[in-house]
Amino acid sequence: MRIYKRLGELLLERGLITPGALQQAVSIQQKVGKPLGEVLVGMGMISWEDIYAALSDQYGIELMEESPNLIPTELLKMIPKSVAERLKVIPVEYLPEEDTLVVITTDVLKVPQIQKEISFLTGHKVKVYLITPPLFDNLFHSSYEETTSSEMIEHTFEAEEEDLMEEETEEGVEDTPVVKFINSVLDNAIRSDASDIHLEPYEKLAVTRFRIDGVLRKILTYPKKAHNSVVSRIKVMCGLDISERRLPQDGKFFLKRSGGEQYDFRVSTMPTVHGEKIVMRILKVSNAKKQLNELGLSDYNFNRFERLLKAPHGIILISGPTGSGKSTTLVGVLNEVTSEKVNVVTAEDPVEYTIDGVTQCQVNSEIGLTFARYLRSFLRQDPDIIMVGEIRDRETAQLAIEASLTGHLVFSTIHTNSAAGAVSRLINMGVDAYLLGASLIGVVGQRLVRKLCSNCKVKIPLRDEGVKVARKLFPDRNEFFEFVSGSGCTECRGTGYKGRTAIHEVLIVDDNMRKLIVRNASDFEIEKSARETGMITLYEDGILKVVEGITSVEEVNRVAFEV
Repeated sequence: MRIYKRLGELLLERGLITPGALQQAVSIQQKVGKPLGEVLVGMGMISWEDIYAALSDQYGIELMEESPNLIPTELLKMIPKSVAERLKVIPVEYLPEEDTLVVITTDVLKVPQIQKEISFLTGHKVKVYLITPPLFDNLFHSSYEETTSSEMIEHTFEAEEEDLMEEETEEGVEDTPVVKFINSVLDNAIRSDASDIHLEPYEKLAVTRFRIDGVLRKILTYPKKAHNSVVSRIKVMCGLDISERRLPQDGKFFLKRSGGEQYDFRVSTMPTVHGEKIVMRILKVSNAKKQLNELGLSDYNFNRFERLLKAPHGIILISGPTGSGKSTTLVGVLNEVTSEKVNVVTAEDPVEYTIDGVTQCQVNSEIGLTFARYLRSFLRQDPDIIMVGEIRDRETAQLAIEASLTGHLVFSTIHTNSAAGAVSRLINMGVDAYLLGASLIGVVGQRLVRKLCSNCKVKIPLRDEGVKVARKLFPDRNEFFEFVSGSGCTECRGTGYKGRTAIHEVLIVDDNMRKLIVRNASDFEIEKSARETGMITLYEDGILKVVEGITSVEEVNRVAFEV
């Protein structure tokens, strides 16, 4: 007869904890009434992976180290949510050739009961795997709790597609299945801190995905026949033409939630071969209050950026690809420079955040109201500071430079891979090099990186690839550490990351660089000159945040590279 050891004895035997640590954990356990494993992990004595590897070996039950990203609804229906909660079990796969249902659990002592009950319930053989609690909790939430809306819409929609569309266009219809579904999706996205919602039609079904911390995640699927009704309802919310399905449309609406927080939704529709795809950008109105010191700038870069903002005139550019947080940085800049003593005007496409004390103008290219047209008008409005949402063409660039040369401080964004690349990009647009050299005072390059979850990140010695850069940034230190993504927990939904921050490079144009710009020097020469005069590159700023425990080397490598 096999004798099974209790968890504390098992961990002691494997050398994973010391007797003193066990005694301390047992003492705490008696006070808080939590399981011993949870107490040990909370104290930082051991990881869930080590605990479950030991349990797996003792009980002979395989450990599933990575949970699946998405479980089909058909599989979840095999085990009702009430049963799954009681037994702490989730179905993850069905093997038809073996007539076996694969399930996962965190409770090793319930395995015989799980096999017996699930086999009786489903009529299939059952194979049980162990999984760590953080991975289980995250998967249970994304599987059972977030599919409630999908199940509701699937069971309720039985009417014809055309009838559904007509139903949704009637005013005052607030309790229909489509309305409930959309409200559920919007609330879920807000709770998840998603930046975008994607509603995508395919041949047999439609898919909802959220972009969370810069990464798209599949949330749920719903019947294809309901998609047109969903699209129509969202169009009604935006005041768009529901009869036009052949052309893209843009619109917006807003929601207010508890606490008075308002969320603006910027909506884009696009026709595809299977129907209209909808993408909704979520903008938190309170973000319009963000200050420059809340944007993740290191102390060194913050001081350099502030020097630029004190200039009486000139042009300052924020550079980076789409989705790198340029607009949010401009919000922080405008909040920094706005006061009752200055006239600040902006031309934006579209206006994302409403900023107090700033005159904001919406570009409308369909009627010829472009960035360039606004710039001409701005110069007759007695401005002190001008913000142009984006420099896209020669005319806009030329006018922005001319405005900066006539005594105005001009801010704008430009799509380039580095701060130095902004110079060649403008010259390639057709801007005269001598005018650019005379007007440009600085370029701020930036990227967004995910922040490590403070609850489950793990500390290790800094790996070789970052040590050289770290020694340059911290010459007085001999030893460097970094944090890496942990196994995931309920706070970060099993990803190891929660939230985002920015890494920056602040290029300040001095006399030597003006000479380089005028003679049309290469990006390499301009960057070399900037580094010689104190610019920290994106990669170096990333390693700085790695050493500070904010992000990981993998995240920095994803968006930047060592020059």
